[in-house]
This record gives sequence, C-alpha cells and structure tokens, in this order.
Amino acid sequence: MPEKGVLQMESVMPVFALIATPAVHRLSGTGKVLVALPMDHLGNRGMTEARTLADLTKAVTLYGDRIATDHPGRSFSIGVHIRRGDRKPRGFDTAYRSGALGTDKWIVTVESDAAEALALNGPASGVDKGSETKGEAE
Repeated sequence: MPEKGVLQMESVMPVFALIATPAVHRLSGTGKVLVALPMDHLGNRGMTEARTLADLTKAVTLYGDRIATDHPGRSFSIGVHIRRGDRKPRGFDTAYRSGALGTDKWIVTVESDAAEALALNGPASGVDKGSETKGEAE
C-alpha cells in the first residue's frame, strides 16, 4: 500500500482507434497522387491498446486484413488516432508519417477513372453500402 501523500504511477496502455478509409494511388504525369474518400469508412472502427510500435503495427495488420476480407476488391488506408490524454509510443509520429505502421498496405495504384471508381467503391458498387459507416462517434 502506498504511503499517504505519495503518488502511485500507473502504467496505462494507450488506446488507439483504427479507421479504414477508401483510398487509391492515382498515377499522374508527375508520379502518384493519393485520392481518398475521407467521409466514408469501411466497417467498424477498430479499438486497440498498444504500448510499442511493434504492437501497434501488428494491430494495424490484423485490422486491415479483416477489413480486406469483409470488403473484397476495395482499396483503403488505415487512419490511426490515439485516445485524448494518452501518451504515444516513442517514434509514433515519424513511423505513422513514413508508413512504417503499414497503414497503406491495402492501397492499390490505378491508371484510369474506371479503375479508380472500382477500387474506391468496390466491385458490387452499392450492394455493400449498408455495411459502411460514416463519421462514427467515439
């Protein structure tokens, strides 16, 4: 039992929300351009606790694989958001910006409008729209 007046530090694991957003890389004359549908989300938000970047990368992969299975033919990126007040693991910002967490593993590169529409909306456009969520509350 801690002494009176002594603060006991708890080891709280940070909580992250994982969100799959339809996105493609579109080839242009100067390289690739990211095209995303930021207001559309595929499936439900994934919630995970992760103390290290390795733990977070594993959670991103598991979540992304599940989304890919549930939404075949869709191209997407995963957004990673930390719960307010939690501490990010060391190196999180650099790893996230550089793609080291694997968040863009499911983005396909397209060359035409038709391929872009297919990758963003899926092969059965409109059929699975009911399983998508928009702006899900925390």
